[in-house]
Amino acid sequence: MPRIKEIIKKLLPKSALGFYHKFLARFAAIVYNNPSKKMVVVGVTGTKGKTTVGNVLWRLLTDAGFKVGLTGTANYRIGEQEFISHYKMSMLGRFKLQQWLARMVRAKCQIAIVETTSEGISQWRHLGIHYDVCAFTNLYPEHLEAHGSFANYKKAKLQLFEHLAALPEKKINNKIITKQAIINMDNEHAQDFFKIGKYKKIRIGASIENEISISDIIEYGNKTTFTLNKIKTEIPLLGFWNVYNVLIAAGTAEALGVDLENVAKSLPGIEQIPGRMEHIDCDQSFTVIVDYAHEPKGLELLYSFWKKIIPAENKLITLISSTGGGRDQARRKRNGIIAAKYCDYLIVTDEDPYDDDPQKIINEVATGAIEAGAVLDQNMWKILDRREAIRKAFSLAQANDVVFLTAKGAEQCMVIKNGQKIPWDDRKVAREELVKK
Repeated sequence: MPRIKEIIKKLLPKSALGFYHKFLARFAAIVYNNPSKKMVVVGVTGTKGKTTVGNVLWRLLTDAGFKVGLTGTANYRIGEQEFISHYKMSMLGRFKLQQWLARMVRAKCQIAIVETTSEGISQWRHLGIHYDVCAFTNLYPEHLEAHGSFANYKKAKLQLFEHLAALPEKKINNKIITKQAIINMDNEHAQDFFKIGKYKKIRIGASIENEISISDIIEYGNKTTFTLNKIKTEIPLLGFWNVYNVLIAAGTAEALGVDLENVAKSLPGIEQIPGRMEHIDCDQSFTVIVDYAHEPKGLELLYSFWKKIIPAENKLITLISSTGGGRDQARRKRNGIIAAKYCDYLIVTDEDPYDDDPQKIINEVATGAIEAGAVLDQNMWKILDRREAIRKAFSLAQANDVVFLTAKGAEQCMVIKNGQKIPWDDRKVAREELVKK
Protein backbone atom coordinates (compact mmCIF):
# COMPACT_ATOMS: atom_id res chain seq x y z
CA MET A 1 0.00 0.00 0.00
CA PRO A 2 1.47 3.41 -0.92
CA ARG A 3 2.57 5.54 1.97
CA ILE A 4 0.26 8.38 3.01
CA LYS A 5 2.72 11.06 1.97
CA GLU A 6 3.02 9.55 -1.53
CA ILE A 7 -0.78 9.70 -1.88
CA ILE A 8 -0.76 13.34 -0.73
CA LYS A 9 1.94 14.21 -3.28
CA LYS A 10 -0.17 12.77 -6.09
CA LEU A 11 -3.42 14.39 -5.01
CA LEU A 12 -2.28 17.90 -4.14
CA PRO A 13 -1.44 20.52 -6.80
CA LYS A 14 2.13 21.84 -6.67
CA SER A 15 1.14 25.12 -4.98
CA ALA A 16 -0.76 23.27 -2.25
CA LEU A 17 2.09 20.79 -1.86
CA GLY A 18 4.42 23.67 -1.03
CA PHE A 19 2.02 24.86 1.65
CA TYR A 20 1.84 21.31 3.01
CA HIS A 21 5.65 21.09 3.27
CA LYS A 22 5.90 24.50 4.96
CA PHE A 23 3.18 23.62 7.44
CA LEU A 24 4.86 20.32 8.35
CA ALA A 25 8.25 22.00 8.86
CA ARG A 26 6.85 24.58 11.27
CA PHE A 27 4.51 22.12 12.97
CA ALA A 28 7.35 19.63 13.58
CA ALA A 29 9.41 22.38 15.23
CA ILE A 30 6.47 23.24 17.52
CA VAL A 31 5.89 19.57 18.41
CA TYR A 32 9.50 19.30 19.62
CA ASN A 33 9.44 22.71 21.33
CA ASN A 34 11.63 24.56 18.81
CA PRO A 35 14.96 22.94 19.75
CA SER A 36 16.94 24.94 17.17
CA LYS A 37 16.19 28.13 19.09
CA LYS A 38 18.05 26.76 22.12
CA MET A 39 21.39 26.06 20.41
CA VAL A 40 23.66 27.76 17.91
CA VAL A 41 22.83 26.06 14.60
CA VAL A 42 25.25 25.72 11.68
CA GLY A 43 23.88 24.80 8.25
CA VAL A 44 26.34 23.29 5.75
CA THR A 45 25.29 23.20 2.10
CA GLY A 46 26.91 22.63 -1.29
CA THR A 47 27.23 19.91 -3.90
CA LYS A 48 30.21 18.23 -2.29
CA GLY A 49 32.00 18.15 1.04
CA LYS A 50 29.07 18.62 3.43
CA THR A 51 29.75 15.45 5.42
CA THR A 52 33.48 16.11 5.69
CA VAL A 53 32.94 19.75 6.70
CA GLY A 54 30.41 18.71 9.33
CA ASN A 55 32.65 16.06 10.88
CA VAL A 56 35.79 18.20 10.84
CA LEU A 57 33.86 21.11 12.36
CA TRP A 58 32.50 18.78 15.04
CA ARG A 59 36.09 17.84 15.98
CA LEU A 60 37.36 21.44 15.99
CA LEU A 61 34.50 22.66 18.17
CA THR A 62 34.68 19.65 20.48
CA ASP A 63 38.42 20.18 20.99
CA ALA A 64 37.63 23.81 21.83
CA GLY A 65 35.38 22.68 24.68
CA PHE A 66 31.91 22.84 23.13
CA LYS A 67 29.38 20.04 23.26
CA VAL A 68 28.28 19.57 19.67
CA GLY A 69 25.59 17.65 17.80
CA LEU A 70 25.70 16.67 14.13
CA THR A 71 23.20 15.37 11.58
CA GLY A 72 24.37 14.30 8.15
CA THR A 73 24.70 11.76 5.38
CA ALA A 74 27.14 9.34 6.98
CA ASN A 75 26.70 9.77 10.71
CA TYR A 76 25.04 11.53 13.62
CA ARG A 77 26.70 12.80 16.78
CA ILE A 78 25.45 13.92 20.15
CA GLY A 79 28.56 15.00 22.00
CA GLU A 80 30.99 12.07 21.93
CA GLN A 81 28.28 9.58 20.95
CA GLU A 82 28.36 8.61 17.27
CA PHE A 83 25.66 6.83 15.27
CA ILE A 84 26.22 5.59 11.70
CA SER A 85 23.24 6.73 9.64
CA HIS A 86 20.77 4.15 8.39
CA TYR A 87 18.32 6.69 6.95
CA LYS A 88 19.56 6.97 3.32
CA MET A 89 18.94 10.72 3.60
CA SER A 90 21.44 13.54 4.02
CA MET A 91 18.79 15.85 5.47
CA LEU A 92 16.09 14.08 7.42
CA GLY A 93 12.37 14.75 7.18
CA ARG A 94 10.97 17.46 9.41
CA PHE A 95 9.83 15.37 12.38
CA LYS A 96 12.88 13.11 12.51
CA LEU A 97 15.23 16.08 12.15
CA GLN A 98 13.48 18.00 14.92
CA GLN A 99 13.61 14.87 17.05
CA TRP A 100 17.40 14.71 16.69
CA LEU A 101 17.74 18.41 17.48
CA ALA A 102 15.59 17.90 20.59
CA ARG A 103 17.87 15.04 21.66
CA MET A 104 20.83 17.40 21.34
CA VAL A 105 19.10 19.98 23.53
CA ARG A 106 18.36 17.34 26.18
CA ALA A 107 22.03 16.30 26.08
CA LYS A 108 22.98 19.97 26.63
CA CYS A 109 24.65 20.45 23.25
CA GLN A 110 25.58 24.09 22.68
CA ILE A 111 25.99 23.81 18.90
CA ALA A 112 24.20 21.75 16.25
CA ILE A 113 25.63 21.12 12.78
CA VAL A 114 23.02 20.29 10.15
CA GLU A 115 23.82 19.08 6.62
CA THR A 116 21.28 21.04 4.59
CA THR A 117 20.55 19.72 1.10
CA SER A 118 18.93 21.20 -1.97
CA GLU A 119 16.19 18.58 -1.88
CA GLY A 120 15.53 19.34 1.79
CA ILE A 121 15.39 23.05 1.02
CA SER A 122 13.05 22.48 -1.95
CA GLN A 123 10.73 20.65 0.43
CA TRP A 124 11.03 23.48 2.97
CA ARG A 125 12.55 21.27 5.69
CA HIS A 126 14.84 24.16 6.63
CA LEU A 127 11.94 26.41 7.61
CA GLY A 128 11.61 24.80 11.03
CA ILE A 129 15.28 25.43 11.82
CA HIS A 130 16.63 28.68 13.26
CA TYR A 131 20.10 28.83 11.71
CA ASP A 132 22.81 31.18 12.94
CA VAL A 133 25.73 30.32 10.66
CA CYS A 134 25.60 28.92 7.11
CA ALA A 135 28.54 27.52 5.14
CA PHE A 136 28.75 27.16 1.35
CA THR A 137 31.17 24.49 0.09
CA ASN A 138 30.77 24.55 -3.70
CA LEU A 139 28.23 24.17 -6.50
CA TYR A 140 28.38 21.85 -9.51
CA PRO A 141 25.73 20.61 -11.99
CA GLU A 142 24.29 17.64 -10.12
CA HIS A 143 20.80 16.53 -9.03
CA LEU A 144 19.37 18.20 -12.13
CA GLU A 145 16.58 15.70 -12.69
CA ALA A 146 15.30 16.28 -9.16
CA HIS A 147 15.25 20.07 -9.66
CA GLY A 148 14.51 20.34 -13.37
CA SER A 149 17.52 22.52 -14.17
CA PHE A 150 20.79 23.79 -12.75
CA ALA A 151 19.16 27.19 -12.21
CA ASN A 152 16.55 25.58 -9.96
CA TYR A 153 19.22 23.59 -8.13
CA LYS A 154 21.22 26.74 -7.49
CA LYS A 155 18.08 28.61 -6.43
CA ALA A 156 17.39 25.95 -3.80
CA LYS A 157 20.88 26.37 -2.34
CA LEU A 158 20.51 30.16 -2.29
CA GLN A 159 17.26 29.85 -0.36
CA LEU A 160 19.15 28.70 2.72
CA PHE A 161 21.07 31.98 2.83
CA GLU A 162 17.91 33.96 2.16
CA HIS A 163 16.32 32.10 5.09
CA LEU A 164 19.31 33.04 7.27
CA ALA A 165 18.94 36.69 6.23
CA ALA A 166 15.25 36.71 7.13
CA LEU A 167 15.66 35.13 10.57
CA PRO A 168 15.76 37.37 13.66
CA GLU A 169 18.94 37.30 15.71
CA LYS A 170 18.83 34.63 18.35
CA LYS A 171 19.52 35.22 22.04
CA ILE A 172 20.86 32.39 24.21
CA ASN A 173 21.59 33.01 27.90
CA ASN A 174 21.07 36.73 27.28
CA LYS A 175 23.77 36.72 24.59
CA ILE A 176 22.91 37.72 21.03
CA ILE A 177 24.18 35.18 18.48
CA THR A 178 25.61 36.97 15.44
CA LYS A 179 24.47 35.65 12.08
CA GLN A 180 27.34 34.75 9.76
CA ALA A 181 28.14 32.95 6.50
CA ILE A 182 31.30 31.14 5.41
CA ILE A 183 31.73 31.11 1.64
CA ASN A 184 34.19 29.30 -0.62
CA MET A 185 35.18 32.15 -2.91
CA ASP A 186 37.08 29.82 -5.26
CA ASN A 187 33.82 28.39 -6.57
CA GLU A 188 32.50 30.18 -9.65
CA HIS A 189 29.08 30.70 -8.04
CA ALA A 190 30.40 32.18 -4.79
CA GLN A 191 29.36 35.77 -5.54
CA ASP A 192 25.71 34.78 -5.78
CA PHE A 193 25.88 33.51 -2.20
CA PHE A 194 28.07 36.36 -1.00
CA LYS A 195 25.66 39.11 -2.01
CA ILE A 196 22.71 37.73 -0.02
CA GLY A 197 21.96 39.35 3.34
CA LYS A 198 23.68 41.98 5.46
CA TYR A 199 25.08 39.51 7.97
CA LYS A 200 28.82 38.99 8.41
CA LYS A 201 30.58 36.98 5.66
CA ILE A 202 33.85 35.09 6.05
CA ARG A 203 35.56 34.41 2.74
CA ILE A 204 37.80 31.37 2.33
CA GLY A 205 39.94 30.32 -0.62
CA ALA A 206 43.39 30.42 -2.18
CA SER A 207 43.63 34.21 -2.45
CA ILE A 208 45.25 36.08 0.45
CA GLU A 209 42.48 38.66 0.05
CA ASN A 210 40.17 36.20 1.80
CA GLU A 211 39.82 36.26 5.59
CA ILE A 212 41.14 32.69 5.66
CA SER A 213 43.38 31.40 2.89
CA ILE A 214 45.30 28.29 1.95
CA SER A 215 48.63 27.83 0.22
CA ASP A 216 51.46 25.32 -0.18
CA ILE A 217 49.21 22.26 -0.52
CA ILE A 218 51.23 19.04 -0.76
CA GLU A 219 49.44 15.70 -1.25
CA TYR A 220 50.88 12.48 0.14
CA GLY A 221 49.56 8.92 0.28
CA ASN A 222 48.78 9.19 4.00
CA LYS A 223 48.25 12.91 4.66
CA THR A 224 47.95 16.38 3.14
CA THR A 225 50.01 19.34 4.32
CA PHE A 226 49.23 23.01 3.72
CA THR A 227 49.48 26.51 5.14
CA LEU A 228 46.38 27.97 6.83
CA ASN A 229 46.88 31.74 6.59
CA LYS A 230 50.49 31.70 7.85
CA ILE A 231 50.21 28.55 9.99
CA LYS A 232 51.68 25.31 8.66
CA THR A 233 49.52 22.28 9.46
CA GLU A 234 48.43 18.89 8.14
CA ILE A 235 45.42 16.62 7.98
CA PRO A 236 45.18 12.83 7.76
CA LEU A 237 42.59 13.30 4.98
CA LEU A 238 43.70 12.79 1.39
CA GLY A 239 43.21 15.03 -1.63
CA PHE A 240 43.40 18.80 -2.20
CA TRP A 241 39.58 19.04 -2.15
CA ASN A 242 39.62 18.03 1.50
CA VAL A 243 41.83 21.02 2.23
CA TYR A 244 38.93 23.19 1.04
CA ASN A 245 36.52 21.22 3.24
CA VAL A 246 38.81 21.74 6.21
CA LEU A 247 39.17 25.42 5.34
CA ILE A 248 35.39 25.87 5.44
CA ALA A 249 35.27 24.07 8.80
CA ALA A 250 38.11 26.26 10.06
CA GLY A 251 36.29 29.43 8.97
CA THR A 252 33.12 28.26 10.67
CA ALA A 253 35.00 27.37 13.87
CA GLU A 254 36.59 30.82 13.90
CA ALA A 255 33.17 32.40 13.40
CA LEU A 256 32.11 30.55 16.55
CA GLY A 257 35.07 31.77 18.59
CA VAL A 258 37.88 29.25 17.98
CA ASP A 259 41.12 30.95 16.90
CA LEU A 260 43.06 29.56 13.94
CA GLU A 261 46.08 28.53 16.00
CA ASN A 262 43.90 26.14 18.00
CA VAL A 263 42.23 24.98 14.79
CA ALA A 264 45.65 24.14 13.31
CA LYS A 265 46.57 22.16 16.44
CA SER A 266 43.39 20.07 16.16
CA LEU A 267 43.62 19.28 12.45
CA PRO A 268 46.23 16.46 12.57
CA GLY A 269 43.94 14.58 14.99
CA ILE A 270 40.86 14.48 12.75
CA GLU A 271 39.25 11.04 12.77
CA GLN A 272 38.44 8.92 9.72
CA ILE A 273 35.11 10.04 8.34
CA PRO A 274 32.91 6.98 7.71
CA GLY A 275 32.91 5.98 4.05
CA ARG A 276 34.97 8.93 2.87
CA MET A 277 38.22 7.62 1.32
CA GLU A 278 38.16 4.99 4.08
CA HIS A 279 40.96 2.41 4.03
CA ILE A 280 39.93 -1.19 4.68
CA ASP A 281 42.93 -3.05 6.09
CA CYS A 282 42.90 -6.80 6.66
CA ASP A 283 46.65 -7.24 6.06
CA GLN A 284 46.09 -7.67 2.30
CA SER A 285 48.89 -6.72 -0.09
CA PHE A 286 46.79 -4.16 -1.98
CA THR A 287 44.92 -1.02 -0.97
CA VAL A 288 41.14 -1.06 -0.57
CA ILE A 289 39.29 2.27 -0.49
CA VAL A 290 35.59 2.67 0.31
CA ASP A 291 34.33 6.03 -0.89
CA TYR A 292 30.94 7.70 -1.29
CA ALA A 293 31.87 9.14 -4.72
CA HIS A 294 28.87 8.33 -6.92
CA GLU A 295 28.88 10.89 -9.72
CA PRO A 296 31.41 11.99 -12.37
CA LYS A 297 33.03 14.93 -10.53
CA GLY A 298 33.57 12.99 -7.30
CA LEU A 299 34.79 9.89 -9.12
CA GLU A 300 37.28 11.91 -11.16
CA LEU A 301 38.71 13.53 -8.03
CA LEU A 302 39.07 10.12 -6.39
CA TYR A 303 40.66 8.35 -9.35
CA SER A 304 42.95 11.20 -10.41
CA PHE A 305 44.34 11.52 -6.87
CA TRP A 306 45.37 7.87 -6.71
CA LYS A 307 46.61 7.94 -10.29
CA LYS A 308 49.15 10.57 -9.14
CA ILE A 309 50.08 8.68 -5.98
CA ILE A 310 50.71 5.09 -7.09
CA PRO A 311 53.59 3.88 -9.33
CA ALA A 312 52.73 3.52 -13.03
CA GLU A 313 53.03 -0.28 -12.93
CA ASN A 314 50.26 -0.66 -10.35
CA LYS A 315 46.62 -0.95 -11.29
CA LEU A 316 43.46 0.94 -10.36
CA ILE A 317 40.47 -1.39 -10.02
CA THR A 318 37.00 -0.03 -9.39
CA LEU A 319 33.45 -1.03 -8.67
CA ILE A 320 31.29 1.38 -10.64
CA SER A 321 27.53 1.80 -10.64
CA SER A 322 24.68 4.29 -10.48
CA THR A 323 21.50 4.65 -8.50
CA GLY A 324 17.91 4.18 -9.65
CA GLY A 325 14.70 5.80 -8.52
CA GLY A 326 14.81 8.54 -11.14
CA ARG A 327 18.01 10.00 -9.71
CA ASP A 328 20.24 11.64 -12.32
CA GLN A 329 19.94 9.00 -15.03
CA ALA A 330 22.32 11.03 -17.21
CA ARG A 331 25.16 10.28 -14.81
CA ARG A 332 25.05 6.53 -15.55
CA LYS A 333 26.89 6.70 -18.85
CA ARG A 334 29.21 9.46 -17.59
CA ASN A 335 30.18 7.36 -14.56
CA GLY A 336 31.23 4.59 -16.92
CA ILE A 337 33.25 6.99 -19.05
CA ILE A 338 35.14 8.43 -16.07
CA ALA A 339 35.85 4.98 -14.61
CA ALA A 340 37.22 3.68 -17.92
CA LYS A 341 39.31 6.81 -18.41
CA TYR A 342 41.23 6.35 -15.16
CA CYS A 343 40.98 2.70 -14.09
CA ASP A 344 42.58 -0.44 -15.47
CA TYR A 345 39.79 -2.83 -14.46
CA LEU A 346 36.07 -2.08 -13.99
CA ILE A 347 33.37 -4.17 -12.37
CA VAL A 348 29.98 -2.65 -13.16
CA THR A 349 27.49 -3.64 -10.48
CA ASP A 350 24.35 -2.84 -8.51
CA GLU A 351 23.99 0.11 -6.12
CA ASP A 352 20.49 1.25 -5.10
CA PRO A 353 18.12 0.38 -7.95
CA TYR A 354 14.89 1.33 -6.15
CA ASP A 355 12.09 0.42 -8.62
CA ASP A 356 14.37 0.53 -11.68
CA ASP A 357 15.70 -2.58 -13.39
CA PRO A 358 19.23 -2.95 -11.95
CA GLN A 359 20.49 -4.75 -15.04
CA LYS A 360 19.34 -1.83 -17.21
CA ILE A 361 21.30 0.57 -14.99
CA ILE A 362 24.38 -1.64 -15.22
CA ASN A 363 24.09 -1.81 -19.01
CA GLU A 364 23.87 2.00 -19.27
CA VAL A 365 26.98 2.46 -17.09
CA ALA A 366 28.80 -0.17 -19.14
CA THR A 367 27.85 1.61 -22.38
CA GLY A 368 29.76 4.66 -21.20
CA ALA A 369 32.76 2.55 -20.19
CA ILE A 370 32.84 0.81 -23.57
CA GLU A 371 32.61 4.17 -25.31
CA ALA A 372 35.74 5.21 -23.36
CA GLY A 373 37.65 2.08 -24.42
CA ALA A 374 36.77 -0.64 -21.90
CA VAL A 375 36.34 -4.14 -23.31
CA LEU A 376 33.69 -6.46 -21.87
CA ASP A 377 35.08 -9.58 -20.19
CA GLN A 378 38.65 -8.38 -20.74
CA ASN A 379 39.05 -5.37 -18.46
CA MET A 380 35.37 -4.80 -17.63
CA TRP A 381 32.79 -7.14 -16.15
CA LYS A 382 29.08 -6.74 -15.50
CA ILE A 383 28.18 -8.45 -12.23
CA LEU A 384 24.76 -7.83 -10.73
CA ASP A 385 25.46 -9.20 -7.24
CA ARG A 386 27.49 -6.54 -5.39
CA ARG A 387 29.23 -9.03 -3.08
CA GLU A 388 30.29 -11.12 -6.06
CA ALA A 389 31.50 -7.91 -7.75
CA ILE A 390 33.64 -7.05 -4.71
CA ARG A 391 35.02 -10.58 -4.74
CA LYS A 392 35.92 -10.20 -8.43
CA ALA A 393 37.68 -6.88 -7.80
CA PHE A 394 39.79 -8.44 -5.04
CA SER A 395 40.67 -11.41 -7.24
CA LEU A 396 42.13 -9.05 -9.85
CA ALA A 397 44.25 -7.09 -7.37
CA GLN A 398 47.99 -7.66 -7.10
CA ALA A 399 50.42 -6.24 -4.56
CA ASN A 400 50.24 -2.42 -4.28
CA ASP A 401 47.24 -2.10 -6.60
CA VAL A 402 44.30 0.06 -5.45
CA VAL A 403 40.71 -1.22 -5.35
CA PHE A 404 37.86 1.32 -5.09
CA LEU A 405 34.45 0.39 -3.75
CA THR A 406 32.56 3.49 -4.82
CA ALA A 407 29.07 4.96 -4.44
CA LYS A 408 27.82 3.70 -1.09
CA GLY A 409 30.43 4.77 1.44
CA ALA A 410 29.21 3.92 4.94
CA GLU A 411 25.57 3.44 3.94
CA GLN A 412 23.86 0.73 5.94
CA CYS A 413 21.44 -0.62 3.37
CA MET A 414 20.67 -1.16 -0.30
CA VAL A 415 17.27 0.03 -1.52
CA ILE A 416 15.43 -2.18 -3.99
CA LYS A 417 11.87 -2.46 -5.35
CA ASN A 418 8.95 -0.99 -3.36
CA GLY A 419 11.34 0.84 -1.02
CA GLN A 420 12.58 -2.41 0.54
CA LYS A 421 15.89 -1.98 2.35
CA ILE A 422 18.43 -4.79 2.42
CA PRO A 423 21.10 -4.50 5.14
CA TRP A 424 24.40 -3.64 3.47
CA ASP A 425 27.72 -2.02 4.35
CA ASP A 426 30.53 -2.03 1.75
CA ARG A 427 33.09 -1.82 4.56
CA LYS A 428 31.73 -4.89 6.37
CA VAL A 429 31.38 -6.93 3.17
CA ALA A 430 34.90 -5.95 2.08
CA ARG A 431 36.35 -7.17 5.38
CA GLU A 432 34.42 -10.43 5.14
CA GLU A 433 35.70 -11.07 1.63
CA LEU A 434 39.29 -10.08 2.42
CA VAL A 435 39.39 -12.52 5.34
CA LYS A 436 38.27 -15.29 2.95
CA LYS A 437 40.87 -14.38 0.31
